[in-house]
Amino acid sequence: MKISKYLFLAVLVPFMMTGCASQPAVSEQTDGGETAHQTLGQVYLLRGLFNIFSLGMDDIGESLKGKGVRTGVYSGPSWPDLAQHILDRHQQGDQERPLVISGHSYGADDSIRLARALEQHDVTVDALVLVDPTIPPKIPANVRHCVNIYRSSPSTDWMPWLRGVAVETEGQNTRVINRDIRISSKDPGLLDDINHFNIEEHPTIQNMVLEEILDVFRQNGFETSQVSKFGGKD
Repeated sequence: MKISKYLFLAVLVPFMMTGCASQPAVSEQTDGGETAHQTLGQVYLLRGLFNIFSLGMDDIGESLKGKGVRTGVYSGPSWPDLAQHILDRHQQGDQERPLVISGHSYGADDSIRLARALEQHDVTVDALVLVDPTIPPKIPANVRHCVNIYRSSPSTDWMPWLRGVAVETEGQNTRVINRDIRISSKDPGLLDDINHFNIEEHPTIQNMVLEEILDVFRQNGFETSQVSKFGGKD
C-alpha cells in the first residue's frame, strides 16, 4: 500500500506542479460552525496536496475545538480567500487574537503565503506552526513566532514533494525554531513510523503541534484551566 502510494504521487505531483498550480483556489472548511463555547482566538489549519493527504490536520482541529479554540480546517490553496476573510473580520473589529496558522506539506508552504498576504495589511500573526514544508518561502516579518516540525530525509530531500525542510525568516524579531525530528527525537521507533505523507497523522507529532499552539494561547494570557495542557514536548 505504501509503495503504491509513493508511485502514485511520484507520477501525479510533477503534473500538479506544472498544470494544476494555476487553478483558482477554492475555500473549503470542514466545520464552518462556531459553537457557543468556542471563544478563544483563532486557528487556521491548512491541508496539503489536493486537500486529501493531510487529514491529520482535521484531528488537530477537533482537539483544538474541544479546548474552546476557534478553529477552521481549510484547503491550502484557499489561502487568498482566507487572507481576505481575516482582513474583513479585522475591519469588523474582530482582531482574532491570538492568531495562529498551521499547515502540513504544501499546506505549510501556503500558511507562509497567507501570513505574507496579511503582512501587506499590517496584520500580526502570533505563530506559524509548520509540519514538513516542501518549498517554503521565507517567514515574513509580521510573524512573531514560527515552529517548524519536520523530518529530514537526506536520500530524498532533492525531491520537493517527498521531504520536509528547514525554514528561514526575513525579520530579525521573528523567532524561528526548526525542529528536525530525525535529529532531535529521543524515540528511535518514531523515525520508522513517520514519513512525509503521514507525519501529521502520528499522535506524537499531533501532540507537538497541539502543544505549540496551546502555548501561544497561554502566553497571551489564557489560563491553563481554559486551555488544558497536553503531553510534554518531544
